Amino acid sequence: MSKSVDHELNSTMALTRTSSKVPKSFVYEDLIFHIQTMQHQMNAMTKFLDDQCKNDGQLRKELKSHSLKFIDPYGNLTTHECFDYEMINTIFNKYKKDYVPKYLQKWIKIGKINQNMISPFEDHELTLSVSNYTDDYQFITYGELNISIAYGEKAPLQNLLLRVLLTDSIEKIKMLIQELKKIKNLELKSCILNQHGLSNEQCWSQ
Repeated sequence: MSKSVDHELNSTMALTRTSSKVPKSFVYEDLIFHIQTMQHQMNAMTKFLDDQCKNDGQLRKELKSHSLKFIDPYGNLTTHECFDYEMINTIFNKYKKDYVPKYLQKWIKIGKINQNMISPFEDHELTLSVSNYTDDYQFITYGELNISIAYGEKAPLQNLLLRVLLTDSIEKIKMLIQELKKIKNLELKSCILNQHGLSNEQCWSQ
């Protein structure tokens, strides 16, 4: 690895060690400041390495990496070689920009799937680096549906957040709701919310 890269990494690591020495007595604002400082340093290091890799083929070979798998909104599986130093959140943003249609990018999220159950990433997981994941670790794109359930005309609505795939059919979504809420007979209606996230009775489909 080149001397300039070593120097930059050592400088960043030294700054990070210094910033991590939080005094015993501190206020909440101080803690936030230290966290933000460390995040800025990590972002600066990531950008520096990205720039170096673009112009240094030998450096790309020397840096460790992992192969991560992604399932796009249409069910296609792709494998991506990611450097260990890259942040998961950065990887996700790049993937959505390159592989998710623009009109879906605000709705589509990236999570994990286990036994057909989709789970989102916690905030702290998004700040982890690629080195925390094994080769062929699989991520999946999904969307969230806000379901309002009424057990009768005058009964108060119960809300349910459902994580679904873009390719999921209405019948599959109906089955998921029935399994989660233990409902035998279910009638589905859809509604498009206005710009304020509000709905009215007239907007519901039959």
